[in-house]
Amino acid sequence: MSENGATAEIRTEERGASLAAAVMPEVAAVLAGRGEPGYRLGQAYRALVKGLARDWSEATDLPKRLREELSEKAPATVLDLQNLSKASDGTRKYLFSTRDGHRIETVMIPEKDRRTVCISTQVGCPMACKFCATGLLGIKRNLKAREIAEQVLLAQRDLAAQGQGERVTNIVVMGMGEPFLNYTETLKALRVINDPQGFGLAARHIAVSTSGLVEKIRRFADEPEQFHLAISLHNPFESERREIMPVAGRHSVSELMAAARYFVEKTRRKLFFEYTLLEGVNDRPRHVEKLAEILDHPLYHLNLLRFNWTDTGFSATSKRGAREFLDYARELGIPATLRPSRGGDIDAACGQLAAKDLRRLGSAPLVKLSG
Repeated sequence: MSENGATAEIRTEERGASLAAAVMPEVAAVLAGRGEPGYRLGQAYRALVKGLARDWSEATDLPKRLREELSEKAPATVLDLQNLSKASDGTRKYLFSTRDGHRIETVMIPEKDRRTVCISTQVGCPMACKFCATGLLGIKRNLKAREIAEQVLLAQRDLAAQGQGERVTNIVVMGMGEPFLNYTETLKALRVINDPQGFGLAARHIAVSTSGLVEKIRRFADEPEQFHLAISLHNPFESERREIMPVAGRHSVSELMAAARYFVEKTRRKLFFEYTLLEGVNDRPRHVEKLAEILDHPLYHLNLLRFNWTDTGFSATSKRGAREFLDYARELGIPATLRPSRGGDIDAACGQLAAKDLRRLGSAPLVKLSG
């Protein structure tokens, strides 16, 4: 191995060890308390993240007595699968409970040669977008990095159990919560998933969605990883967007688009704008014309989605109307796609994640929502 290659390998190992300590502090504490050598943390990390161990008894690289102490003081998993729902189109929805009794939902979507996992970053969501079921929950707390990453690991373990040799190919951070209000923990989790010493999924296969927190969009653009970004737009007109997305009262459309331009010019990566079509609300020709005015960069891409039913009082644009909206957008020069809805029969489609058990339990506000 060349000197440069050896140096790169050492840096990769160091980065993996740093991530392990950051996302598994209770494991690191047990190891430190026992006076274990430094490499034990890396072994434990790889057992969970690469080996997908659900119990320390499966981590056979570790001494038996260490495994027993870890099982007692720092269990191998932080999420417990409460329910698995299977949709007619193959979509799978997982209801997990955390150690402190909260519930979150995660979705896996099979599409041809892709297996996409949609993960959550908060228990509930504080953004209160009027058409989103998760927004009805309010917010209980941010998830820790390990709780975020473990959703992917458990979905991969589920795939492995099906015995077809399949692997998670894509991650979208579009589940419960606003990722950029839990920025630090979300980034830690994504780095574990991206880490060659960890799950090893390429950054270009990971996308984060935000409702439009301008300062965090700029910060995300400055990160070294090549993660993708999606911005929930849903209406190009200032006052109308504010009616359905309270975050619009914090950042104007012009401020949002300035941050979007900063992102594409800094990263040279395609930027996706999510747009849920709501009957009579944001699906008229004038909306397309305004979109053509503001989506004025070749790296911008408009992702259209028909509204998935939730008990929020909105209705979906008709299939014909959605197609006409798409055709007009393309006619005006907007790169656009109309995405099919998946998992609607198990309430797993975009905007439907609400963890009904959690809604019944109610919600409480967080003291601090910045990460």
